[in-house]
Amino acid sequence: MASSLTHPPPPPHLPSLNPKPNFTRRSLLLTSTATTLSFPSLSSSAIQPPNPTITDRIFMEFSLCPNYYLPNRTLGDTISTLCSDSTLLGRVILGLYGNLVPRTVSNFKSLCISNPNSNPNSSSYKNTLVHKVLPGQYFLAGRQGRPDRGEVRPPSYLPRNIETVDPKAFALTHSRPGIVSLSLSENDDEDEIKFDPEYRNVEFLITTGPGPCPQLDNKNIVFGTVLEGN
Repeated sequence: MASSLTHPPPPPHLPSLNPKPNFTRRSLLLTSTATTLSFPSLSSSAIQPPNPTITDRIFMEFSLCPNYYLPNRTLGDTISTLCSDSTLLGRVILGLYGNLVPRTVSNFKSLCISNPNSNPNSSSYKNTLVHKVLPGQYFLAGRQGRPDRGEVRPPSYLPRNIETVDPKAFALTHSRPGIVSLSLSENDDEDEIKFDPEYRNVEFLITTGPGPCPQLDNKNIVFGTVLEGN
């Protein structure tokens, strides 16, 4: 029987990645995502933005793909062929604030569990690249583009996220490591993709610490936190 968590304990820091082998941007691969647990929704009167309730948990597995930038790669190489023997780094469990920003969480979950076989014209976060790492601050994932390059292609049915223009959605801050946030100010999708009338922003970031990232506050939507990682 599921139960609601009204005051979840502070999450641990993100897993400390072994410096050997060393990894850089686009060598880190998101290999698996899945929804693992859901909690019943609470009434809006019970939600206090400074103390968001965790409504869903998902896990993501990260692997190292050092072959992505091999100098002898060919035009026919794809993310699947280059990263077929990637090294698993570990699993991170995220808690999501579905009562606070329901549309942001719903879209994120859709990209975590979508089945590419049911919609060949789209792709989920699975087998996509962590395309930017800022040491001591955060990393970015979910860049849109070509799936064969390790980028995301959101499904056409993904609803437009009106929370991106709602001031209440920006109430939480990037005050510690392990904050999960919809990347708006740091989004680096190509302009030709952003100008598409059907564009949906699905790029996200996770703060890595050791300190806060106040430069991200009021510009990006915090929608979750890291609960576990190894």
